[in-house]
Amino acid sequence: MSGRVFKRSVLLLNPCIHDFAAYDFWFKPLGLLSIGGLLRRFGYRVNLVDCLDRHHPELLSYLNRQTADERPDGTGKFVRQEIAKPPALAHVPRTYCRYGMPPQVVAKLLDNIEPPDVVLITSFMTYWYPAVAQAARMIRRRFPKAVIILGGIYATLAPEHARATVKPDYLIVGEGEKKAVRLIAKLTGGPGKDFDYSTLDELPWPALDLYPNLRSAAIITSRGCPFRCSFCASKIVAPNYRRRSAQNVVREIACRHEQYGVNQFAFFDDALLLRADDFAKPIFRGVIKNDWPIHFHTPNGLTPRYVDQELAELFYAAGVQTVRLSFESSNPQRQKAMSAKVSNVELERAMSSLCRAGYENAAIGVYVMMGLPDQAEEEVLDSINYVHSLGARVNLASFSPIPGTEEWRKAIAKGTWNKNDDMLLTNTSLFPIWSKTIGAGRAQRIANYAKSLNEKLPRQPNKKSALFSQAPGVSSNQKKTE
Repeated sequence: MSGRVFKRSVLLLNPCIHDFAAYDFWFKPLGLLSIGGLLRRFGYRVNLVDCLDRHHPELLSYLNRQTADERPDGTGKFVRQEIAKPPALAHVPRTYCRYGMPPQVVAKLLDNIEPPDVVLITSFMTYWYPAVAQAARMIRRRFPKAVIILGGIYATLAPEHARATVKPDYLIVGEGEKKAVRLIAKLTGGPGKDFDYSTLDELPWPALDLYPNLRSAAIITSRGCPFRCSFCASKIVAPNYRRRSAQNVVREIACRHEQYGVNQFAFFDDALLLRADDFAKPIFRGVIKNDWPIHFHTPNGLTPRYVDQELAELFYAAGVQTVRLSFESSNPQRQKAMSAKVSNVELERAMSSLCRAGYENAAIGVYVMMGLPDQAEEEVLDSINYVHSLGARVNLASFSPIPGTEEWRKAIAKGTWNKNDDMLLTNTSLFPIWSKTIGAGRAQRIANYAKSLNEKLPRQPNKKSALFSQAPGVSSNQKKTE
């Protein structure tokens, strides 16, 4: 490559999803967009092709529609097309689909950009790797001279698998800003070869303005997590917990709303409420002071311990409409294994505070984990019944054996998982561990039982929480992490 003249053009690519089900819960590839913001700061020309952008004009034109279908809270269905199941999933009696832009639309978008010097491809769930590999092959064919760099969650959790399957030129493990900027500077001879930063406030906000029709904004206010839940990969992806200043977060919200008209915001932090007096409370006070007509959502789950009466009232006044609490289990031994971050009493106190602030019980979602390697059915049923007894909605989180986590190692030691099993089998909808122990049918009956209890909850939420909703399906611990 030494004789080649680089134009210092970079393409950011977020691939489609191949799965049995997928739904857009305010999804944005924030790590990729953060790198894009940095590259622009250094003067690189940056383009974005997000194959999961439901609102892109080119996709809407292809569908002969003016707007994308979506719920009032900004969530909605991806365009989907049935595709052949990989051999590892041939036994599953369900339809397998590509979610996102059809190949024709992606090809047209790529035709409309200058050939990039570098293509940054991101990745999320480990069991979504076929779509990542397909995206890399597409880039190879269309831009044979481009250097392909792969990063993201899948690349971090399974680097050797990613190298062998996706075959990128370079692979970035862990947080990517510093590594990507330095690597691209080295490859192109451009600026940034010594780039470094000390605090998250020094980084530009993710380049959401690259979307031609930005309808919602995902926000990350911190990196890592102070807890050490046995099923979670947060410590692998970002070992050190630190966060932005409250002022920086409020400025970002102001920019997204005032400059781009965004009124739906989703926080994707793992510990948004930690030391809330110094962080979350000032953020929501800033929102209330500005009186913006906006709404907030917390799909990753909030730690009930930190929800006091003042915070609950700030939530309600600021327009937090999707309230999900991280609980996982009513079993005290399980709670202890999850860093003792929550207890039954703390969940009840959080529920009480939220209801006194104005939320209806049925508008509050509580995550319950199912399918852990040593978890009995009775534990899950007890947890489901306990959450239902509080009047809350049960959000089942189906366990996935994420490489490198404590529960993954435990499953291998117990013989309920093989480290050489195809990662497609870690798909949460397959109940990876329980399908081998109690059977997928029994696991599905438990999921159906939780759904039946949710259907019995009152259907008349209060005015502030009217936008609370949950798409059909079972949540996952990978979704909360990745």
